[in-house]
This record gives sequence, C-alpha cells and structure tokens, in this order.
Amino acid sequence: MKKLFLALPFLLISCNSEMNLEKIYETTYELHIAENNTYNKSLLDNIKLKLVKLKNANAFNKIKDCDSLSKHYFEYLETIENQMKQNGSELFFDGDVYSKTGKTYEEKTEKYISEIGKLTNSKNFIQRLNLVFSMKDIKSKDGIFIRYLDYYFRGFPKIQSVTFINDKKRNVLEFENELINEIIISNIE
Repeated sequence: MKKLFLALPFLLISCNSEMNLEKIYETTYELHIAENNTYNKSLLDNIKLKLVKLKNANAFNKIKDCDSLSKHYFEYLETIENQMKQNGSELFFDGDVYSKTGKTYEEKTEKYISEIGKLTNSKNFIQRLNLVFSMKDIKSKDGIFIRYLDYYFRGFPKIQSVTFINDKKRNVLEFENELINEIIISNIE
C-alpha cells in the first residue's frame, strides 16, 4: 500500500506533464496557423493589386484563369480546414479506405496541379508544384509504399492536420503570386 502511495504522485506528475506538452504543441501549431493567415492575407492583397494594375489583355486573361483556379482550390482547402477543426483528419477515412471526402481531396488537388501547370512553360515551376502538391504514395525507408493521406493524416492530432491544410493554403497563394509575376514578365511589351 505504501508503494502505491509513493507511485501515485509520480504517476500524476507524469500525466500532468504529458498534458502540458500536448498544450504546448497545440499552442505552437495555433501560432503557426495565425502566422500563415496573416501571410496569406498579404499574398491575397498582393494578387489583387497586380490584377488592378494589369494592362495587357493576353496576360490579364491568363492571370484571371490562374486566380480563378487558385481561388477555388484555396476556398476548398478552407472548407476542409474548417471540417478538420471539428472532426479531425478522420474525415478523410472510412475505416481502412478513403472516404468520399478523402477521394475528393485527392481529385481536387490533382486537378489543381494539372490546370495550374498548363498556364506556365517553366519546368522548374511545374516540378516544384508537383513536389508541394503531389498526391503520390510515399515510399518508406523499408521500400514500402504508404498512401498519401495515410502518411500525412492518419492518427495525427487534429491541430497538426489542420496546420498541414493551412500550410497548403499558403502554398497555393505563393504559387499563384509566382505564376502571376512570371506571366507579367513574359508579357512585357
């Protein structure tokens, strides 16, 4: 009985410090999301400014296509982020298989990569776009392939999954800004 009373404080301290560590991680991710949201607003403002100042009709149409594709995908990611805040990453899964939401996420991401890639001739841009948004399975050190959503989302804390999606939103705006700059430069008369 004495041993139990001696072990109890250590057990309580251990559990308490683990909960504190979880809170620290959660706070860190929340700060990262807040920083991303501020940066995203700046990128959106930059895009709007470029659209207002654009005079070249050919470039304007191409940039409008870029903006439309990016805006739709960004808004979709925003919806996923909000759903994930409520349900966690399990919204991508139905047991061991992808849910309808998981399959839709894959399809919309692949479509975004394909459509944005059509607006540029830069092989480097397309390569980086594919690296950042690729939905390909991940090969482990053991040579085993792990499905993308399983690798990045299954079993992770809700806040980590929300942050991952928030980072993707930031990536969309960074690529859009870069592509707009490329289109403007290539259409300077």
